[in-house]
Amino acid sequence: MAAQDKPTDAHVENTSRSDLDDIQNLKNVDGDVALKMFDDYSALNSHIDPKAERRLVRKLDMYIIPFICITYLITYIDKATLGYAAIFGMTKDAHLVGTQYSWLGSIFYFRYLFFEYPTSFAMQKVSVAKWLGVNIFLWGGICMALAYLLITAMWYTVEEQPIRVGYWSTFLGLANSFGGLLAYGIGNIKGGALDSWRYQFIVIGSFSAAWGIIVFLFLAENPASARFLSDDEKKMAVERVRENQTGIKNTTFKKYQLIEALLDPKTWFLFFFGLSTQVVNGSVSNFGTLTIKGFGYSSLVTTLLQIPYGAIIIFAVLSAMYLQRWLPGQKRCIVAGLYVLPALAGVAGITALPASSKHARLACYYLTAFYTASFAICMSLITANTCGSTKRTTVNAIFFISYCAGNIIGPFAFKPAEAPVYRSGIIAILVAYCVEIVVLVGFAGYLRMLNGRKERDETKSHYL
Repeated sequence: MAAQDKPTDAHVENTSRSDLDDIQNLKNVDGDVALKMFDDYSALNSHIDPKAERRLVRKLDMYIIPFICITYLITYIDKATLGYAAIFGMTKDAHLVGTQYSWLGSIFYFRYLFFEYPTSFAMQKVSVAKWLGVNIFLWGGICMALAYLLITAMWYTVEEQPIRVGYWSTFLGLANSFGGLLAYGIGNIKGGALDSWRYQFIVIGSFSAAWGIIVFLFLAENPASARFLSDDEKKMAVERVRENQTGIKNTTFKKYQLIEALLDPKTWFLFFFGLSTQVVNGSVSNFGTLTIKGFGYSSLVTTLLQIPYGAIIIFAVLSAMYLQRWLPGQKRCIVAGLYVLPALAGVAGITALPASSKHARLACYYLTAFYTASFAICMSLITANTCGSTKRTTVNAIFFISYCAGNIIGPFAFKPAEAPVYRSGIIAILVAYCVEIVVLVGFAGYLRMLNGRKERDETKSHYL
């Protein structure tokens, strides 16, 4: 059996009242974007030629993935800019005292949290591509990661999604490496009219605004509106992802799917996973550079030391994605848990090693980069496990509420009085990793139970 044809333990949902039924039973054409492109609905069941499908997937990878990857890179560098600015004197020049820097790192996510759910439904009504472009341009950052997930689910099958999520997740690593190199270059600006940390925001903000315009103008909304696809390719693209049971896009709000999402235990496993991982992310994105500088490195050297960290992220994400694809049944939760272990060991090493062992502590810090692979894997679980546009929107919104909450909590674990060691912050990260592993084990057990139940039901119906 080819890798792309493997069954997946992750895809357990088979909801009879999802948007898929609207397509199969043709009872609710209104609001369904995909159905409007078919004059003859029987064409939905047409056979797909494997060679034509491979050509289509290559075209999708060429036209869609670069938009998501570059957007992910720019938005992460945006958020990491605060950490770079801090090591170049922002906290001193801005007279930040006590927890004010932590509040500065967290306040972005309060707005993110407030707008998350209404924005999720706005993207169900309007163009995801256009909404994403506007938000990038305005530096809003609202629902950008959610938009990546929605776009990935629109264009790729369940089996293809983890690798594609992996592709754009690797740009988190590139963002660390490129961001560090960019910060180093900007940090070398001498004699300018502004302090070097101010140039960090100006230069990176300009990139974001320019890229937002490009996304707004050129990113295709969905297969039905993609100008780079022929009519036959558009129909093939819809037919391919129909089996996902996640839909292309439906603009009709469905109350029963909202209720299903709120009552589904998978939703809350994902919530607590997002909360634990983003406590780490909120800590590292705001205090990672300060932690490295606290090991005893200069500001400029600290920026360069982010380059290997980014390279490790790229390796971790890609290797994890291909490992879970290679394992029988695509054991995503198991692989995600395995990649948390090196990070856990790294934080334990930072805590245990003496302050004089700066190189050893730096090596332990690099081990923490492996945790990003677990986050990438679990984002692919969201796209694979939720049927129906309204339900998927709700689950995504709840997940990214936890994302915001974790990023708000994380920076406050780093107490200014403990600088540059930040022992409480390191311990908080250690606890977050442990919680993440427990959640992943529980989620894996729950998915296994659902798969067993699904197999028994299918066997029973076969013999009836």
